[in-house]
Amino acid sequence: MICVVGAGLAGLCVANELKSNCVVFEAKKVGGLLNSEKIDGFTFDTGGSHIIFSKDTEILKEMLNYVGDYVEHRRRAFIFYNGKLVKYPFENGIFSLPAQERFEILKDFVENLLRKKEEPKNLLDWFRYVFGNAITEKYLRPYNEKIWKKDLREISLDWVGGRIPNPPIDDVLRSAVGIETEGYTHQLRFFYPLSGGIETLARNLAKNVAIRMEAVRKIEFEGKIVVNGEHEFDKLVYTAPLKDLPSMLKEAKEIRDEIDKLECNSLAVVGIGVKGRVPNVHWIYVPQKDIVFHRVAFLSNYSPNMAPKNYATIIAEISNPEDFSEDEVLEGLRKIGIENEVELVKTWKWKYAYVVYNHSYRVSIEKIRSFLLQRNILPFGRFGAWEYLNMDAVWKRAKDVAYACTNGNIEQGQR
Repeated sequence: MICVVGAGLAGLCVANELKSNCVVFEAKKVGGLLNSEKIDGFTFDTGGSHIIFSKDTEILKEMLNYVGDYVEHRRRAFIFYNGKLVKYPFENGIFSLPAQERFEILKDFVENLLRKKEEPKNLLDWFRYVFGNAITEKYLRPYNEKIWKKDLREISLDWVGGRIPNPPIDDVLRSAVGIETEGYTHQLRFFYPLSGGIETLARNLAKNVAIRMEAVRKIEFEGKIVVNGEHEFDKLVYTAPLKDLPSMLKEAKEIRDEIDKLECNSLAVVGIGVKGRVPNVHWIYVPQKDIVFHRVAFLSNYSPNMAPKNYATIIAEISNPEDFSEDEVLEGLRKIGIENEVELVKTWKWKYAYVVYNHSYRVSIEKIRSFLLQRNILPFGRFGAWEYLNMDAVWKRAKDVAYACTNGNIEQGQR
C-alpha cells in the first residue's frame, strides 16, 4: 500500500494511476490551487487562473475526459502596455506598436543577433541574450520583476528550461514590420470546464480516490513507513510543500539547511463580480508598477456559466503581496479600462504559489531528492518536488511516479 500526502492535482493524478493501491491524506481541501468558489452566482477560481492545454494529444484527451463538458477557446491574451492592449506574447504583438517603436525594437533585435555575447548566467542575462535589450526593458524585465519581486539576476537558468521558448526569428521580424504572428502556440488552443470552474477537474479526479481528511503530523520508519503512528505503508509519494516536511519527518533535520534555501512566492487572488460586459479577452498581463496586480483574468469569458446573465467574473492576481487594499485592485482595473459597476469583492491568499529558481536551487533540490528516495519517499508536484510544472506535465509525470511505486524502482519516478 502506498501513501500519498496531499490531494492537490499531483496527489490526485498519482492516486488515479495507483487506483486502490493507495490512500491520500489531505489536511485542508481537495484540489489545492485548483479551487473554485461560487458566491451569489459568481464562480471564482480562488487559486488563480488555470486553463487546460497540452501538445500531447493523448494527455489532453485524458484530462478532458475527467473535465466532462467543456468549452474550447482560441487564446485572447494581451499585455497592458503604454495605455493600450498589445497582443501576448510581447514579441508577437510588436506589429500593433507605432512604426518608430517597431523600428527601434527591430534594430535592437537584429543587432543582438549579430553581436558576440557571453553565455547567460541568470534570467536577466538570458532575456537580453535571446530577445535583446529593447524587448527585455520594455516588457520582460518589468513584468518578471513584478511577479518574482526580486532582481532577475538572482534567478537561475533552471527557470528557463522548458518554460520560456526561444522566439522564432522569423516571427519577431514579421511582427516588427507589421505582420501579425502567433507565439506560444502550445497554449493557443485551450479548454475549460463548462460549469463549476477549474475545481471541476480536481473534483472529478477525486471521485474514485480513497482520501482521508487528516493532516500528516508524523512520518516514521519501523520496517515500513508509519504515518501518524498508526498507518503503515510500503512507499510514500510526497506532494505537500517541502517546507512543511521537517515538521512531519524528524530525520529531515539532516536536510533542513537545503530546504531553508528553497524559495517561493505567495499569491493573493482577488475576485470581483461586476455588472455588464467586459472586454472579449481571456487574460491581461500588467507590468506597470503603479497597478498592484500582475495579471487579470476574465473567467466569464472562459465559460458563460461563471457569472449570472449580464454580469462578469474577474480575478486579479498579486504575487508576493505586501499590504494592499481591494480598493487598489479596483483602481487598477479602472486604469486598464474596466469601469463596470462592482457587485462584490473577495480575496483569497495562498502561502505557496510560485516556485523561485534561485542559484542554490539545483544543488539543494538534488540533495533533498536523494535523501527522500533513500527512504522510499518520492517527492512529486509543484511543491512536493519544488518544480514549476504545467498541469499536463503533472498529469504525464504522475504515470512515471505510479509505475515507480508499483514496480520497485522508486527512482524511475524522477524521470
